[in-house]
Amino acid sequence: MITIKNQAQEIKDINNENRFIPFTIDGIMWHVMSTSVTGYSVVIKNNDVSIAFRKKGNTLSDRNPSVKIEYRAQFLVLYGLQEAHKKINDYFQKNIHNDYLSKTQEIHLASDIQGHTFTMFDTFSIKTRAQKKWGYLGEDGDLGKEFVYTSDRLETLYFGTSSNKLRIYDKTVEFKKNPDSQHIEKLWKLNNGDNYKEHKDVWRIEFQIRREKLKQLFTENKEPYDYTKVLLENLDGLWNFFITYFSYKDISEEDSINFIRGYRIKKDGTPKLLTKEAKRQIRKKAPIHPLWEKIKHFSSNKPPYWFRFNQVKESQPVYAMNAVCGLVSTITKQYGTFTPEILQEVIQKAEDRSYKNNDIGLIDKSFKKLQDYFAKVEQQSRLGLDIIETPQDFTDNFSFFVWDALSPLKNGSVAQKI
Repeated sequence: MITIKNQAQEIKDINNENRFIPFTIDGIMWHVMSTSVTGYSVVIKNNDVSIAFRKKGNTLSDRNPSVKIEYRAQFLVLYGLQEAHKKINDYFQKNIHNDYLSKTQEIHLASDIQGHTFTMFDTFSIKTRAQKKWGYLGEDGDLGKEFVYTSDRLETLYFGTSSNKLRIYDKTVEFKKNPDSQHIEKLWKLNNGDNYKEHKDVWRIEFQIRREKLKQLFTENKEPYDYTKVLLENLDGLWNFFITYFSYKDISEEDSINFIRGYRIKKDGTPKLLTKEAKRQIRKKAPIHPLWEKIKHFSSNKPPYWFRFNQVKESQPVYAMNAVCGLVSTITKQYGTFTPEILQEVIQKAEDRSYKNNDIGLIDKSFKKLQDYFAKVEQQSRLGLDIIETPQDFTDNFSFFVWDALSPLKNGSVAQKI
């Protein structure tokens, strides 16, 4: 194929999509492209699938896949995800290589809804453990900034990170701009009949997850979700993970406005500052949005999922050692010395700064970050998975245990030894 690619590179055209050599494998026509994607030598594609091949490297040290397959949307719509994968898998085994392990690099799952319009207020209603969120309004928006007000029409909202993202966008706008997306409207009509209204916008709720995160999800048999076979058999479990990870709360318009301006109006007409804790309580008390309740089931069968924890084990005390070294070196560089009095001063300053920035102290902030961990440990313990258990009396009296353990630092006895 390298030879055919070299022939394609001799074609002169400003558009690289037109620089290809037709090539047939087992009755299916492919275009061997003159260009390839980063890390791969040859790319072949047609209207259904794109396949990238790379030269075989060191299989022990090289973690990149030898072949990367990307399915086009129309192909998936035509056959469905399961059948589309089976077709390509059988074709690949027969004509290219019959011994390989298939893993998923990235997958998008979506639900299209009509009759509900998203607004910028929803940036306060959708809660995720990943705090990054931003909006895109209109064609002139600068994607990547948190809020971009360049037109009066909201088109897209993003939540999460690159490895685990929720994207909510006006699908009607997209398919009207892109002629290749016209099949989507046909699918809406086919699936919804008279319930589909052409004059109303359709919003897509799309969850995107990459292998980096898939590797941290397991079935009850401890099978990782990044294995394609496991993933396809447990799509309902993955959907359940998304709906839980990204929570859409039914927060009132009044509370959303208060979030924006940073205060609420009391009954006597005076403003009261909304602290971070006050905002957290509003989200906590708000019920799940009816839309989320409506789409929460991917299918009738929902296998559970679990996170894998990267825990500190006995063989990894270097984490604690680095933390102590960092504390000592940072204080010494800042003050020129290291004494019990300076250590107490630094701890108190850190406590004050935590209250100023987060409305809670250092230990409470640590506990807040650990709450999800404690919940998952409890769940995994009930299911008999291998974990480092946390005693219940420790989680119930977290602040007491930690401050008691830190007391030698505060009174200087450890500092004197150092």
